[in-house]
Amino acid sequence: MDEKAIPHRIYFRFIYILEKIIEWISTVTFLGILAATLLQVLFRYVFNKPLLWTEEIARYLGIFAIMMASSIALKHDQHIGIDFLSSKLPAPVQRWAKAFYALVIIGVMGYLGFYTAILMGQTFFTPTPAMRIPIGIPYLGMFLGYLCSFVFGACILYEICFHIEIPAPEEEA
Repeated sequence: MDEKAIPHRIYFRFIYILEKIIEWISTVTFLGILAATLLQVLFRYVFNKPLLWTEEIARYLGIFAIMMASSIALKHDQHIGIDFLSSKLPAPVQRWAKAFYALVIIGVMGYLGFYTAILMGQTFFTPTPAMRIPIGIPYLGMFLGYLCSFVFGACILYEICFHIEIPAPEEEA
């Protein structure tokens, strides 16, 4: 076994597990948004007794869902971008530009994550208006999203530095 391949194999396994966890969280939170919205409609228009907490829980679940899903989109380079100029550059310059892009992501996500953690620490136990849960829980969704984006920015940089091509996912039977 090639000793250089072991760290890459560990890296691929780590990324695979992290992506599956994030996909699961995103799926569950999107289903929670759907359930809360359907409950709101049912209670408001069928029973004429609107629930006060459904809008708030849908909003907080939306924070988790969007932050998690956006980190996956970052990893797979699926955010909207304009590559008209960068696609015209020579391949080595494109690699340097992508490395710079990854460094900017790491810096911005680290900055936002750091200050979100501070905000979360200062206001964690302040209750939300309708559900009376700690406001730190929605902030936790933001923090985790920034953290995952930071990690995936580091992954992009790692892949550029070591000339790693991500293997295509195996076909499921």
